[in-house]
Amino acid sequence: MVNMKYLKAIALSAAISLATAANTQCEVSSRGTADISANIPEFIILHYYSSLSLNFATPESEALDEGSSSLNVTWKGDASGGEELAASNLMGAKMELDGTSTTVRMPNVWAVRGFSKNGTASVTASIPSGKGTLSNGESKIGISNVQVSDNSNTGGTITTALNGIARSKATVGSILMDLDFSRTNRSGTHSGGQYTITASTM
Repeated sequence: MVNMKYLKAIALSAAISLATAANTQCEVSSRGTADISANIPEFIILHYYSSLSLNFATPESEALDEGSSSLNVTWKGDASGGEELAASNLMGAKMELDGTSTTVRMPNVWAVRGFSKNGTASVTASIPSGKGTLSNGESKIGISNVQVSDNSNTGGTITTALNGIARSKATVGSILMDLDFSRTNRSGTHSGGQYTITASTM
C-alpha cells in the first residue's frame, strides 16, 4: 500500500517545480523610445590683430653710371647741349615700383569659427572714414582696395566656411591692400591708417 504522506510529498514537489518553471518563462517588461533634438544658436568668433607693423626690406643703395655727356659752356658759366638726365630715360635700379603703388599681402592675420544656419560666414574688409592714409609729417602713404582672402576666395566681401567652434578647424585668412607711395618722401614710421574686418553669420 502506498504511503499517503509520500504521495503528498511528491505532489507538493511537482507543484513547486511547475510554479518555478512558470515564473521563469513569464518575464514582464516595458519599453519606451524618446526623440532627441538639440537647438544650436548662431554665433561667430573672429580672431584678428589690433595692430600691425609693416617693416619694408631695406633696398640696396646703388650708384648708376648713366654714360657720358659733352656740354657747351660760356665764359659766364652757363652750360648747354649734350645729354641731360630726365625721368623718362633714367636707368632702372634694383629696387623699382610699378608706378608708385604696390599690393601688400599680409598672410594669416584673421581667423573665424562658429555656427550659422548654412555653415558659412560673410567676411568683409573696409577702411574707416579718414583712416586711409599713413603719415610721417608731410610724407604720406595712401591705403586703398583693402580685401580679405581665405586663400580660395578674395574680395572686399567673401563667403567662407564655418567649420564649427574647434580652434583646430578655424578658417584662417589674409588681408590685401594697395599702398600708394606717390606722396612718400621720408623714411621712418608712417602711422594713422586702419582697416576694419567684419565677420557675420549667414
